[in-house]
Amino acid sequence: MPIDWFTVIAQIINFLILVWLLKRFLYRPILDGIDAREHKIASVLSNAETQKKHAENLEAQYKEKLTNIDAERSTIIELAKAEAHKATLAALQDAKAQADALSIKRTNALNTEIQMLQNEVIDKSVKEVFALSHKVISELADLQLQDKMFDKLLSHLKALNEAQHHELCLAIKKNQGQATVRSIAPLSQPQCEHLKACLEDILTDQPSQRATEQTGGDSLTITLNLEVDPQLIAGLALSFGGWKLSWSANEMLSALQYEVALSIDAQYEENRANMPAHNEHHSLSANR
Repeated sequence: MPIDWFTVIAQIINFLILVWLLKRFLYRPILDGIDAREHKIASVLSNAETQKKHAENLEAQYKEKLTNIDAERSTIIELAKAEAHKATLAALQDAKAQADALSIKRTNALNTEIQMLQNEVIDKSVKEVFALSHKVISELADLQLQDKMFDKLLSHLKALNEAQHHELCLAIKKNQGQATVRSIAPLSQPQCEHLKACLEDILTDQPSQRATEQTGGDSLTITLNLEVDPQLIAGLALSFGGWKLSWSANEMLSALQYEVALSIDAQYEENRANMPAHNEHHSLSANR
């Protein structure tokens, strides 16, 4: 059977046209759809990868933040513990200081009260001793004792130094020779004469001539005004206005009592001054 080349060629052409038509209208849309789907899938995968990486980054950041938060929390907790410990120590020290101050205050108050009681007891005892001494001397005092005290007064007059001698001369002149003599019993006439003679000798004594010159050089008459004073117990008191010389048991007891009172007061002040130093030393020892 002979080949119909025209038909063959026509069939080939038809086939090619069919292939082109299929490719143009059938395969191309399918291929384009496949390509579009592939691009879409690739885009989705790419987005998924990007999101995955972003999620991983976020996870890493969150983990880092959690780590930092844990570290900060630990630091804050440690700082809080340190501050709490510090505040506790400060509160304890403050409470201890207040307790020590209160203890020192109470101790000082107690020591002061004890010292005051001791001073009251001592003062009362001293007063009782002096009262008893006053009573005993009063009972033992007699004219013979007064005579001895009178002699002692004359000795004191004769033993005056130059300044005292000068003051006495001025006092005699200022008081115009009027002397006041106090004693527990009136002086005898011989005693009055001896006292006047002693005073006149003082006015005319050569070592005190300057005092005599200051009195004007006139002769003064010594007048003795006698007074009885039982409070003297034993002894005498001679005075020219504001000038005074006495020698009596009462004055000696009063002077001694005054000195004892000063000694007690000085000891009390010394004890008070030593109390803070003692308490401070005690506080330092306790702190160690």
